[in-house]
Amino acid sequence: MSDDGITIIFNPRAGGNKQRFLSSILQKAGVRVELLQTTHPGHARELARKVRAGRRLYVAGGDGSLNEALNGLLDAQLDGHEVPPLGIIPLGTANVLAVEVGLGVNAKSVAGYIHDPVHVWVRPGLVNGRAFFLMVGIGADADTVANVSLKLKRLIGKGAYVLEGLRNMAFPRHRDFEVNIGRDQYRVAGVVATHASHYGGKFIIAPQATLTDNKLDVVLMPGGGSLATARYGLALTMNRLHRQSDVSVVRTERLTISSHCGPAPVQIDGESAGALPCEISLSPYPVRLLVPRAYLNRTEARDDNLAAPARLGPAAESLQITGR
Repeated sequence: MSDDGITIIFNPRAGGNKQRFLSSILQKAGVRVELLQTTHPGHARELARKVRAGRRLYVAGGDGSLNEALNGLLDAQLDGHEVPPLGIIPLGTANVLAVEVGLGVNAKSVAGYIHDPVHVWVRPGLVNGRAFFLMVGIGADADTVANVSLKLKRLIGKGAYVLEGLRNMAFPRHRDFEVNIGRDQYRVAGVVATHASHYGGKFIIAPQATLTDNKLDVVLMPGGGSLATARYGLALTMNRLHRQSDVSVVRTERLTISSHCGPAPVQIDGESAGALPCEISLSPYPVRLLVPRAYLNRTEARDDNLAAPARLGPAAESLQITGR
């Protein structure tokens, strides 16, 4: 890929001290880079906004750092600037975007990808004006993200989310949300609007979702309380959440979600991001995402799925409360 060079935004706190691992990757890739280290929340957004369009931009960190950089690129586009393609160096806790595009987390795989990337066009999602690559979650997962101990996260990584999730099962919060999709309304206890098939790492939440699609897959979960939350969590670990009899997946370009149970948190790409109500859509400004060649080949093979009609199964029909 011809370019003016490589810029890397590096979050030294993502997933622990990763400086040595990053150095190993760059040595194997045989490239010289401009390295920009983040020093405070939101810094990756500020840095990405200023990177020249002719360069390749990589984010060495987790999904949260990538989300910040993505928003920086959209800021630049709104200001009328061309932006660079954005790539991944997975150093975070879950690295869901890296899993989604099939990028290994070992130094050799990442180095090969940096040396010879290709790109796909992605229309990021938007929730109340903030962009996301992966997903928006409301319900038990957002409660977990909002309340997880950051100190514990630094110590045990994904285990901190597991512990907080178990606490939420033991002491569930009452959740009652209204989801509006087109002319239809649904009452649910949890919902994930996703642009990706994976969730929380390698778990499959929406098998037909793809980053390059012009639709979001909306996973509707009506069951509340400890038993339903535990059932959904177990089904997710078995990659069978979408097969639960009361769960449905609806595809759409736009939806709104409001709360009938007071303030409720929202998580975006695994980071806490405000509260309901929210409007979710796709950005009119696409970005180039740098991916391994194997992902591009798989995406091209699935082109016939991109124009598929919205899926509305029996479970979704049972959740509808009105048709406006």
